[in-house]
Amino acid sequence: MQQRRGANRLAQFSALIHLIYAASAEPQRWPEALTAIAKAMKSRQAILFTPFVDIHNGGLLFSWQIDERFVSLWSGKYIDHDIWSQSAQRKGLWHEGAVLVDEDLTTQEVLRASIWYREFLIHMGIARLCVGIVFGGAPGLPGTVLSVYRGPEDKPFAQEERDLMQLLVPHLSRALGLMHRLSLARHQVASMRAALDRLSVGVFLLNQHLDVIYANTAGRQVLARKDGIGTDQQTRLTATGLGTGSLRLEDWLARMVSLPKLERGGFDDTFDVARHKSKTRYSVQCCPLEPQDPLFSGEGAHHIVFVTDPQRLELPALAALQRQLGLTPAEARVTKALVQGGTYCEVAATMGVREETIRSQVKSVYAKTRTNTKAGLTRMVLSLSKATV
Repeated sequence: MQQRRGANRLAQFSALIHLIYAASAEPQRWPEALTAIAKAMKSRQAILFTPFVDIHNGGLLFSWQIDERFVSLWSGKYIDHDIWSQSAQRKGLWHEGAVLVDEDLTTQEVLRASIWYREFLIHMGIARLCVGIVFGGAPGLPGTVLSVYRGPEDKPFAQEERDLMQLLVPHLSRALGLMHRLSLARHQVASMRAALDRLSVGVFLLNQHLDVIYANTAGRQVLARKDGIGTDQQTRLTATGLGTGSLRLEDWLARMVSLPKLERGGFDDTFDVARHKSKTRYSVQCCPLEPQDPLFSGEGAHHIVFVTDPQRLELPALAALQRQLGLTPAEARVTKALVQGGTYCEVAATMGVREETIRSQVKSVYAKTRTNTKAGLTRMVLSLSKATV
């Protein structure tokens, strides 16, 4: 019996190693590899990411059973309250190859009294951690960790799980090291695609000719319904606008991308799509992507399109935006108004301030949310919203 168990463990470990190296060659397979690792570690959630370098700056992020809104909240606000990371660095435990559990970093009493737990982890159902530090942080190899989690009522990670993590970390290091050196753009794109796929709103990436080159799961569902939005023979999005004599979606998109560069970088209005099979409508926003964006440089995507159902989209309340993103009341109002489709000019008029004031507040919002583009901020706010499409 013991011999059979040992053979099963060996087979499971062999399968995990195979997945890890397969993902180094095909970065889109990292979610599959992470899922298998998380299950082998008997965990509820897992994340493989670069905590101090975001995706847009060469980082990576793949998660399992972790909602996109929590990823956004962590990077936007709670990174400064992460007592696990702070403790690892303060105690000198943050180094390549280290494997740690929550009890190495702080006691459960201290954890559960912290803002990190009371405002963040508790809502994810997380209280236990086992982390392997793949890279400690070096030129070309940003600090990278594999973290798996358990809930408040679960048992601590045992020596068996620590041993498995210790065996996996060197293989992750080799696989990710090779990937970083040979295909940085590909792994960034795979990370971004995984993030977009976690959103419950439709997302489409368009190339310079406005052809659809990627649709997330929700976006594919929109197209499959054949109810308002479709694609033509050139795989361009096509739809009829609401109201007599309205523009078609394809013409509106062409107009959006032909705007002067300064205007294209701002917040534009939305396009409402008539649906035929239901009484609701779709609302479409188009955001330009900057040349430094991995989706631009690695995927050839020039624009990102968000499709929502206004009747099923509930943006966070102003108080929630203030609390979750650390915004002032005015910044929260501006953020919500812009993501809802208002232009700088319209929002300034509504709030009774100069347009330059709105632009200044947006810069402050970018800094506080660690985003730097309309696309990034829109994605973050939508990830915090209650939405289906």
